[in-house]
Amino acid sequence: MKLNIKSLAAICLTAFIAIYFIACSSAEQTTGKLAFQQGDYTKAEKEFLKETSANPNNEEAWYYLGATRLMLSKYKEAEDAFVQYRKIGKNSYASEITDAWTKRFNNGADKYNAGQTAKDPKEQLKLYQQAIDEFKVCKVIVPDSTVVDSYIKNINAKIAVVTIKPMIDKGVEYLDKNMYQEAIDEFKKALGTNLEVGNPNYYIVQYNIGVAYLKWGEKMRTDNADNPDYKGHLDKYREALTYLEEFTKSEDKKDQLTAYELLIQVYGNLNMTDKALDAIKKRDALKSEIK
Repeated sequence: MKLNIKSLAAICLTAFIAIYFIACSSAEQTTGKLAFQQGDYTKAEKEFLKETSANPNNEEAWYYLGATRLMLSKYKEAEDAFVQYRKIGKNSYASEITDAWTKRFNNGADKYNAGQTAKDPKEQLKLYQQAIDEFKVCKVIVPDSTVVDSYIKNINAKIAVVTIKPMIDKGVEYLDKNMYQEAIDEFKKALGTNLEVGNPNYYIVQYNIGVAYLKWGEKMRTDNADNPDYKGHLDKYREALTYLEEFTKSEDKKDQLTAYELLIQVYGNLNMTDKALDAIKKRDALKSEIK
């Protein structure tokens, strides 16, 4: 078989380029990339760590170190690697990062949608958590993604609903039977499920606990109406105060209105006149806003 001069030159040039790039890559980087391609991410991380320590301006090594750590579910460490990658400023792997973000985002969206239609609460929670894990990876890859923030916040709210609903339902059932301590215990279980301040469900629980203490105090006051020296019910009003004041911090204006309506009653019973008057002003202002 004969080769013409152009073909021979092309082969020589290709061989030269391959040899040149092999020579430019360190043994650690070459070994790391091979391990990454073979799925040996533990070894790949070790090699890329060596390379980035020896050559901190090696953009490719930082990129692969971040990608490797994602595969190992070391999200915080992956984030640190991608920070160093971005600091170099070349952004040579922009398309690969976009592709990785898109893949993870779509996986998260699929898990979220599956969770929406799941009938079994355990399966629903499992799918929601898997969705959050995917979106957290998206945040590592592209930290300023607001759409991912929105998804995570929404899913966390749904997880809270699935988790705390049985507790709230049971608490309400106890409350309807005037079993106040049992009701409060159930509501506090819900509060102890790591509900984040600002989550709407957090304020629902605050409201329920506050109302339970308030109703308990009212029952004690009514039961002891013939005893003018009885003050035991005031302790329950003070307990209610803590939760109802927290309920005023809800972003929902109607929640705030409800909170101040109840607080007027509590402040009045505790002879906190100034606070009662302030609550009346805030209640009236909210009524005007809501109209």
